Amino acid sequence: MVNAGAIVVSSLIKMDCNKAEKFDFVLQYLNKMAGNEFMGFSNATFQSEKETGDRNYAIGYYLKEKKCFPKGVDMMATLDLYFQLCSVEVTCESGSVMAATLANGGISPITRESVLSAEAVRNTLSLMHSCGMY
Repeated sequence: MVNAGAIVVSSLIKMDCNKAEKFDFVLQYLNKMAGNEFMGFSNATFQSEKETGDRNYAIGYYLKEKKCFPKGVDMMATLDLYFQLCSVEVTCESGSVMAATLANGGISPITRESVLSAEAVRNTLSLMHSCGMY
């Protein structure tokens, strides 16, 4: 149920913003984690996910039916954002800086900026350990 959790989390991101602003917010945050190393987007992957993501659409409708989304959330817009976030590209270098940021207690080893709180690092690493890095 990793996908279900990721879809619900996507619905909670910057609820007062439009889809483009939500995506930009997450991309900027990931960029901070990556120490401003390469961060890209694959439109081909995004389009493919939208066209072939039947299981994710089914999960979305199930979550909607069970009232898992906050009131007023557009499930299709949430799935679009989820598919966009699944289409973010990183290089080995930027991915390794993101991992190093987690290993360094949330502080980017490149910029020395505090990107994540100690609590967020602990919770993220616990989830990665129990659920994997899918």
